[in-house]
Amino acid sequence: MRQLLFAFTCSALIAVPGAAQRPALAAWTRGFLAVDTPLVALTHVTLIDGTGAPARADQTVVLRDGRIESLGPSGTLAIPASAKVIDLAGYTVIPGLVGLHEHTYFGGISHAAPMMHSALLYLAAGVTTAMTAGSMLPYNELNMKRLVDRGELPGPRLHISGPYLTGPRAEPGAFRIIESPEDARRVVNYWADEGADWFKILSGPAAVVRAVVAAAHARGLKVTAHLCAVTFSDGARLGIDALQHGFITNSEYVPGKQPDVCPTTNQKAQADVDPASPAVRESIRRIVAAGASVVSTLGVYESFSLTRARIDTAELAMLAPIIRREVEENHATLAQSPFIVPDRLLKRMMQWERLFVAAGGLLGAGADPWGTGYMPGYGDLRNYEMLIEAGFSPPEVVQIMTFNGARILGEQRRIGSIEPGKAADLVVMRGNLASDPSAIRNVSIVFRNGYGFDPAKLRNEVRGKLGAH
Repeated sequence: MRQLLFAFTCSALIAVPGAAQRPALAAWTRGFLAVDTPLVALTHVTLIDGTGAPARADQTVVLRDGRIESLGPSGTLAIPASAKVIDLAGYTVIPGLVGLHEHTYFGGISHAAPMMHSALLYLAAGVTTAMTAGSMLPYNELNMKRLVDRGELPGPRLHISGPYLTGPRAEPGAFRIIESPEDARRVVNYWADEGADWFKILSGPAAVVRAVVAAAHARGLKVTAHLCAVTFSDGARLGIDALQHGFITNSEYVPGKQPDVCPTTNQKAQADVDPASPAVRESIRRIVAAGASVVSTLGVYESFSLTRARIDTAELAMLAPIIRREVEENHATLAQSPFIVPDRLLKRMMQWERLFVAAGGLLGAGADPWGTGYMPGYGDLRNYEMLIEAGFSPPEVVQIMTFNGARILGEQRRIGSIEPGKAADLVVMRGNLASDPSAIRNVSIVFRNGYGFDPAKLRNEVRGKLGAH
């Protein structure tokens, strides 16, 4: 770990080289590999390819030099003579997960704890690409990205969103206040030059949304938002590319909503709104027509349910002791939290997402790690199970969490599905995911750019350290 800590202090001073498909890895990073050969054949797998197509049994996937070379039925697909053959009968292979609401700090606690080890946890869970949706510690994320890109840190390819952007507020917190279009241009251009390629708005009036979107789009970059003062329909009309959280944060469903005012009952009033009503369906139609995508974060809201919230002791073991104690206290006092989410609201969130997709909407997913014990990587896996509970089929959920995410990022030609020519980003899990949603937790190998990482080794390195300064 001394090498990792030293690299974090020095990486800002070193230029990022051009990204290769199979970049060289540092010796420390190679220590986490289970498969380290440029030519691999994964045979006899059940394949869910990310396109929405049904699962295919007994398939072979050939990886060469960091790319997917070929795939087809086992027994008929030619396997190169020099390939390392891995028999995966009884296993499922899906594309690497694309997380669209990830953090490298631990939120919802008394201080923003930096999670410099979160890259390892994300990768261990099969998240091979991640967008950070706002940061309290943006330089921490930029330096982490540099290390991953150079092969010095195991982790997903990162899309960085920079600091939270918002409008004037009584308690500004650790956010950048935007007060004019000139202000927005200056802030966006600064962070774009530093390496951010997304920007995250946290509420803010329409003028702030309009200014940030204009500044980001002028640089060819994108904007995501957790809205409240502005509704989803208006945010989509103003050009927001990805709307976070879905139904629960869409304030247009709050009775008496006033322009540019965040209702105090937002994230509560929606519990009594029927997602199938004509008014809600019309709002969905407007969002889809404007071309905005939506990021599902069902799992993190479950962590605020008094009947469903659970603490996973294996995940808590990843935390540094001081952070673990605070998480356990948060869970023990959940009933006093102002953010309680009743179960009927969770059901309505699920229903809304089904209606959004049925209307032609582009749905992705992300974890949003929180101080209730909802963890990097683990949270992404829980999202899979909850989207199944929402009524999506396994191929649909895999598509939401892989190819749809790639489309939202504009990366669909490179990642997101298992097709020849694409990056060899794959997740191998024990069991048949098509029939057993819990198989999503049985991650055995994670391929990123053709390197096969061992999830157990990654998690062992993190244990007891996440959130430590």
